[in-house]
Amino acid sequence: MNKMVFVSALAVFFLVPLEVILNGWDLILLDFSIIFVCLSALFFNYCKWFNFSKFYFFVVVSALVFALGLGIGVGTGNELFFVPIFIFPSMLFNDRRVIQILSVIAFSGFITLTYLQGIIEPYIYVDPEVKNTMRFLFYTVLFVVIFFEIYYFKSINYRFQKLLAAKNQEIENKNQEIVDSITYAKRIQEAILLPPGLVKNHLPDSFILFKPKDIVAGDFYWLDEIEDKVIFAAADCTGHGVPGAMISVVCHNALNSAVREFQLIIPGKILDKTRELVIKQFSKSTEDVKDGMDISLCVLNKKTLVLEYSGANNPLWLLRNNTSEIAEYKPTKQSVGKGNLANEFVTHSIQLSKGDTIYIFSDGFADQFGGEKGKKYKYKPFKELLTTNKNKSLSEQCDLINSEFEKWKKDLEQVDDICVIGVRV
Repeated sequence: MNKMVFVSALAVFFLVPLEVILNGWDLILLDFSIIFVCLSALFFNYCKWFNFSKFYFFVVVSALVFALGLGIGVGTGNELFFVPIFIFPSMLFNDRRVIQILSVIAFSGFITLTYLQGIIEPYIYVDPEVKNTMRFLFYTVLFVVIFFEIYYFKSINYRFQKLLAAKNQEIENKNQEIVDSITYAKRIQEAILLPPGLVKNHLPDSFILFKPKDIVAGDFYWLDEIEDKVIFAAADCTGHGVPGAMISVVCHNALNSAVREFQLIIPGKILDKTRELVIKQFSKSTEDVKDGMDISLCVLNKKTLVLEYSGANNPLWLLRNNTSEIAEYKPTKQSVGKGNLANEFVTHSIQLSKGDTIYIFSDGFADQFGGEKGKKYKYKPFKELLTTNKNKSLSEQCDLINSEFEKWKKDLEQVDDICVIGVRV
């Protein structure tokens, strides 16, 4: 604002001697009043009365221009000084309502002055030839002021764009650092998860569909083998992304400890011990951490084909070879972690036959929004998808499930991590 006010004062100051030569001393008081207003606005800015200075400059200059127009009358074009006054609010203020109100006032001043000049006699007589010369001078000053306003706005805009570009670059650099860190965390998480190729060594006829919502995931799959028994699970930790991935590491380690350190083999007992270890780990925090995981945990005896299952909120689906209906085994209705309930996890024992297929999963697939109405996919269509394609190989089923998910989701955002495991005995 200071530069704009200073240029306005300077333009009027250089106009003073020309007006004295052309029209005597009649308008000198008004000219010096405008200069005084400009200088006092600078003083108010110096005193840090910024808002008052802006309103003061706008109102008083508008009043002086209005008085000048009535004093000289028609013919000098002085009413056009309301044009830069009309522009002032957009340059001086940020509040849209203030800008709109002051712009309306400036426009109304221009219309009113133009109207009054046609019906009110001027109180200062100016010779018509002098008026022509003054009109030239006024137009010159007017164009100088408008040019400076445009230049000032462009310079401010240029500095803003330069600052914005610097900030955007800074944000981009920070974002890249974060993405690089998370991508490295993904490598660590992938190192924890058994590669799908090695899963086939333990469960030859199986598939794992693992689709993180973000770079890293709160869902994970887990597998171990002790003698003739394969232990595998699909787990869904609280949240997704980085928070979910951090919780998944704690839960993954707890599962490893329950099986390898405490040598547990019964699914319900494994989950009981895992819950104990997870709560113990989070109890070290001063915060009341209630995060944990939902999980379907299975122990398959490869010789006897007896499957033991225990779940925390997540069920097990069994599609037998000679049927087209899925049998659902209910989980224990509690998470692995600190909560209101602390019951023992129930273990189900199921005798399988050759060709039976079991499915365990997190809730990400069924909870995905999509379709024509943007609704959740839900579990009933998921069951129908599996039963319709029961005779296909598990690798084909995995591709079909993934294809169905993308078809359903369309252009919508993936809402959660997805982990689906299918095993055929």
